[in-house]
Amino acid sequence: MDDLRKKVIINEIKHWKHSNLLPTQYCDFLLTLYTEGEEGSVPPTSGKRFLNFRLIYPFLLVQLSFFFTALVIYFTDFSSGLQMLIGLIFSIIVFFIAVSTKRELVFLKQFYSFIGALILFLVTIEAAGHFANHSNTVLSIVITVHCLAWILVGFKWKMRFFTISGILGLVVLSGFWFI
Repeated sequence: MDDLRKKVIINEIKHWKHSNLLPTQYCDFLLTLYTEGEEGSVPPTSGKRFLNFRLIYPFLLVQLSFFFTALVIYFTDFSSGLQMLIGLIFSIIVFFIAVSTKRELVFLKQFYSFIGALILFLVTIEAAGHFANHSNTVLSIVITVHCLAWILVGFKWKMRFFTISGILGLVVLSGFWFI
């Protein structure tokens, strides 16, 4: 193949790569093929996104928030008010992380929102149990309100986690009441 034709093809592949007309891996392969390995190829990106500390720290913070909330609510002798306050603070932190997550990371944003909703659920169940003397009727009402809110949020913002969890929560709750 003559050099002019090869140069045109290489420039076209670079344009495709720059404008995302083809996946980066395909463009790298074609560039390596047409330049016969002389083009400075990019090392494979497998696993590269997991090394990004801007993704790891928020993920770990969200997981630790959920863990510590469950730990404080179920395994400590703190007063109920302090347990609810700690859970509420962790819930606000997780919701803030969810809101500040980049728009491209839709799955993480939805996952963080779901974890924040779970923390809020634990806190409201603890509050309902404490203030209503563990009344099954009050707990059922609180769970129903949460599940209906999750279904509405899931439909409005197209978050399957919320929709599925809300429906399953109502099914399990109805199973407890009718069995």
